[in-house]
Amino acid sequence: MILEELKGLKIGFKMGPQQFSEKKPTLVMIHGAGGRSQTWQGQIHPLKDSLNTLALDLPGHGKTVGQSKNRVDEYAHWLGEMLDVLFQEPVFLMGHSMGGAIVQETALLYPKLLKGIILAGTGPRLQVAPMFLEGFLNRFEETVDLIISYGYSSGAERSMLREGEKLMKEAGAKVVHDDFVACDRFDRRKDLGSINLPCLIVCGEKDKLTPPALSRILHESIRGSTLEVLPSAGHYAMIESYKEFNQSVRNFISESQVLLTA
Repeated sequence: MILEELKGLKIGFKMGPQQFSEKKPTLVMIHGAGGRSQTWQGQIHPLKDSLNTLALDLPGHGKTVGQSKNRVDEYAHWLGEMLDVLFQEPVFLMGHSMGGAIVQETALLYPKLLKGIILAGTGPRLQVAPMFLEGFLNRFEETVDLIISYGYSSGAERSMLREGEKLMKEAGAKVVHDDFVACDRFDRRKDLGSINLPCLIVCGEKDKLTPPALSRILHESIRGSTLEVLPSAGHYAMIESYKEFNQSVRNFISESQVLLTA
């Protein structure tokens, strides 16, 4: 059913099980700036034993129709509408970087659609250096290479960086620039206290793009949240340290399910 609905809505996606089980919690994943659902390859299949896993392409990304947005709230409104159409029950929602900003915004705008949220490598404010915003317009490929180099720890395999560069370049200059403008405009520091959902915050210890200090602000601001800092991982912790990342996600959803049914 979900498969046909996604295709009918012309949404690009990657999913674990071909049929969702009513007995399993559903985890929906949202990629970051210039990304697509493939970013979550290390979670989609490894987590499908205990979860219904679904990663979506945002509008204008991957195989999803429409135009990219330059405001996080516009992505969140689109996502809220899609979740409302696709699911009869609330879901767990996970986002990385800009995707984490979209998840925060969705939690504030559409809390009834969610069971809990997972914020990975993100923050309540995602200020972008002007050199990147200008570079994406005028020196696109060079700027992509630079930002991906910041995205991984010094110990990351070169193949990870090449794949990251490839995905972002395929998104194109307009989409990537729109996304980073959306990040730069995002600021929910004053509103996080209104989030009243189970929340896991995960970041890489070596994250240069959204440093752990931003995750600590999220943790201090969202009541009852849990913070996990993964040693040695960079911004793309769900790729570099996918086993540890996945275990944190499993534990969080399992514990949240117990609390929600208590």
